[in-house]
Amino acid sequence: MQTRRGICVRYVRKGTPMPQVSESTTANVFGAKPALSGAVGPRALPGALRRESRARRAHAALAPPPPARFAWWRFLLGLIVIAVWIASAVQASAASITLAVSTRALSNDRADLLVNYSALDVGNAKLWLTVNGKRATVLTGSSGQYVIANAGPAEYTLFATAESSANSIYVKSNVVRLTVGTVVVPIQINEKMRDAARLLMQGSFGPRSVDDIRAAETKGASAWIDEQIQTPWSSHELYLDRIKAAGEEEKEEHVYESYWQQLIWGEARLRARVALALSEIMVISNIAPDQKNAAMISWMDLLYRNAFGNYRTLLQEVTLHPAMGYYLNMLGNDKEDAATGRMPNENYAREVLQLFSIGLNELNADGSVRKDAAGRALASYDQSIVQGFAAAFTGWNFAGNDTTKPSSFDHPSENWTDFMRAWPTRHSSGAKKLLSNAAIPAGQTPEKDLADALDNIASHPNVAPFMSKRLIQFLVTSNPSPAYVARISTVWINNGRGQRGDLAAVVKAILLDTEARTYSANSTSAGKVREPMVKFIHFINAMQGQSKNGRNSIWWLDSPDDYLGQSPLLAPSVFNFFSLSFTRAGPIAQAGLVVPEMQLVTDTQIVGSANFFTRMISDHGVGFNSDYAVSFATEQWESLADDPNRFLDQLNWVWFAGAMSAETRDIIFRAMNKLRATEKHERMEIAFKLAVIAPEFSVQR
Repeated sequence: MQTRRGICVRYVRKGTPMPQVSESTTANVFGAKPALSGAVGPRALPGALRRESRARRAHAALAPPPPARFAWWRFLLGLIVIAVWIASAVQASAASITLAVSTRALSNDRADLLVNYSALDVGNAKLWLTVNGKRATVLTGSSGQYVIANAGPAEYTLFATAESSANSIYVKSNVVRLTVGTVVVPIQINEKMRDAARLLMQGSFGPRSVDDIRAAETKGASAWIDEQIQTPWSSHELYLDRIKAAGEEEKEEHVYESYWQQLIWGEARLRARVALALSEIMVISNIAPDQKNAAMISWMDLLYRNAFGNYRTLLQEVTLHPAMGYYLNMLGNDKEDAATGRMPNENYAREVLQLFSIGLNELNADGSVRKDAAGRALASYDQSIVQGFAAAFTGWNFAGNDTTKPSSFDHPSENWTDFMRAWPTRHSSGAKKLLSNAAIPAGQTPEKDLADALDNIASHPNVAPFMSKRLIQFLVTSNPSPAYVARISTVWINNGRGQRGDLAAVVKAILLDTEARTYSANSTSAGKVREPMVKFIHFINAMQGQSKNGRNSIWWLDSPDDYLGQSPLLAPSVFNFFSLSFTRAGPIAQAGLVVPEMQLVTDTQIVGSANFFTRMISDHGVGFNSDYAVSFATEQWESLADDPNRFLDQLNWVWFAGAMSAETRDIIFRAMNKLRATEKHERMEIAFKLAVIAPEFSVQR
């Protein structure tokens, strides 16, 4: 008998009957399909066999089928096939791989992973080691050890598989999970909460607590700003009066005590931030020459009072305040004298134009410099205009004196809190050249000349972009886009109610602008370096600084050797602590960017400031006088220190406004984790000391 493609064919002599054969049984035994292939049939057989086939079919059609006979040999063959299949299945189910992993500790929280494996009954199947979802290597032999060298801190998941040549997994080892080093939980960020925290960075001196952030988030940026604009503020002059009423002698340190008291603990936080910015735009200083205590107190009240007022009013009060008159020589500025050759002092006239209003060059609405056909910057004024304003500002001196007597102008009684008054006989009466081809006619009163001069300045087209950009730079970003400046300039020109120079509307527009509200962690131009005194105020709030008697003894922090290198009203000149156009040579300058606050940064200042913050953390407070020292209430922080991840979550929000990088988190986490969980105070201190030198604490995004 011969089989062909699953069909059983018996060779018989011609004329011999063909027995009945079951095709399905034969096909099942030999593994062929029950259905016959079209290539097999009578045409595939030799001639004699074809004739036998025809005879068989004819016989089968006429005769009844013969009785079936039991084919023992086929039954036995089927049993053999089944037995082989069962044996194969049993062998497959018996195959196994066992994996065991241990670690060999290295330095810096790293380790070697020692992977021991043993495979049974896998034949020639390939062994694969998978680590954290990725195939790592082929394991050689059925057992052995594979070393993953210098594994970094992380969670690891490992298993092995044996695979057939068809690459189908038919056996898998046990799964091993382990942790190398201490794993930092990834930073979780709520974008709405981060925006609220950033608003507190821009519109105050930083978040005071997580609850502070949540409150701002609940209110929303616009409502928070509106509420802050309406929040009452406390007078520095009244603060000083209370000290004197208690029987203390008025001293210069009390002036700075009042400044810090309002900046750190005052509830009018946005007003304080804007007033501090104005103090660095319209600068007076207690350095060379020293100011009187009353003058400095009254000056700061002026800035707080006008922070959300009208620029024109601010400009007039700044011009007539005796502190400014003393600092820039308008106080006692006499008219020209042909006999002696005396000319009006130009100091205030020059600075009010260059620094307080329009700047040196003509500007477009977006703050860009206007140029002539040759590409040269157009100057916004010349010497003749400076002389015109200087003459307009003559004849003013201390209030409270008889302005009809020339002698009282030369030797006046001092009054450092009231606005200066004019002596008509000491005022230049001639015509004066002003900006925009305007002029003051001869023969006007000192008051009228002053009003015309200030109106001329306030209405100049440069004021909107010049002042808008400066406020943006102090509050939000050092490098605002031209479009940002242009949008704020539009609000400066018209607050929506036809008013020009509405500082409340301008500040609100600055903080609500899309450029302020958009967080960009990877931008090379967004944000700004934070001033040392801004960081200090934030630090005291974040540490829950408290005064046991409602006062403080912080005073002067302007020394760069061992303090901040900056304090309110202690700028080295009228040009402030830094220029808003300052840049650093190299990539920053090449990118056309400015970093104003970096002008303060020197090796001495970096070390001195870091040491100062470290001392405060170690001393648990700050103050030059122990009776009025400020202490830190850090119990809530310390309660979190046994869980570094929880501690760092809160640190990220309160200190960094949600901008903590993974690198900073990792550094602080590992420093904390080197201490025992029970050493909570020590953990907290090391975290704070690292946080104050972290880049995120010095840069506002």
